[in-house]
Amino acid sequence: MKKRLPLGLVVEGNSTSSAILRLPSVGAELGPVKSVAIRVARRLSNFLKAGYAVATYEELQVARLVLLRVPDSAVPRLIGDLCSAELVFKDMSFVLCESWLSSDVLHPLVERGATVATVVSVPTSGDKWFVVEGQLSAVRQTRRFMERNNARTFEIRPGTKPLYFAAALLATALPVPLFFDAQQALRASGITGNQLYGLLDEMAKDMFRSFVSGARVTWGGPLTECSEETANSYLRLLHGSHPQLAEAVEDQLAWARRKFPKQRHAAEHVGGS
Repeated sequence: MKKRLPLGLVVEGNSTSSAILRLPSVGAELGPVKSVAIRVARRLSNFLKAGYAVATYEELQVARLVLLRVPDSAVPRLIGDLCSAELVFKDMSFVLCESWLSSDVLHPLVERGATVATVVSVPTSGDKWFVVEGQLSAVRQTRRFMERNNARTFEIRPGTKPLYFAAALLATALPVPLFFDAQQALRASGITGNQLYGLLDEMAKDMFRSFVSGARVTWGGPLTECSEETANSYLRLLHGSHPQLAEAVEDQLAWARRKFPKQRHAAEHVGGS
């Protein structure tokens, strides 16, 4: 069996929280570690209990797959340094780790014969899911590395990272103000502490279960379970007692009606003029 080449690493900034560098096989696979100074590389190598510090980029040549774990602001300089190094780029793959930049920023390395990709971690409790984007060879090597660590990878097409960015934003960030409003409403109704968060958790899980089962086409939650008159009377009462909350609910209902203009549901006439 052909011996696997060591993994290369170029690292800058604080990497102690890196999900990729905490993967189990890094200890066994890591070879050359390059940083802004050899003392920094030694420090990280000692922290990881893996690899060995190198002083030049040329010493990355022994690796077929090189992980780039640097701040976004450092990427242009790093790419320039790599391009200036006396490296044979053919058969080398460079992967920009845990960055929202797309693989396009690594194009100068492609021009020299390398293949490139990016990988970003998916927020899960186990830090074991990653999204990979880039050229086929680099993506395959990255996926094989992840699979050796029992990590799950999702491959997206080159150039589609903005779409994944939009999905992550819509699913993980933009709902937060809505959950905040729901939390405030429950608290004002007298539900607090563990009961409050347990109820919110079950509501969110039910919403997602309904969504993946196809119920998104008849969305409406409590609007499907009460009359239009009841819903509108509650909104009127909310306007008197909690006007900001009422405004938030009506704004979201208006947005939903614009989002699904051809779908008839219980929200059509709720909160309207």
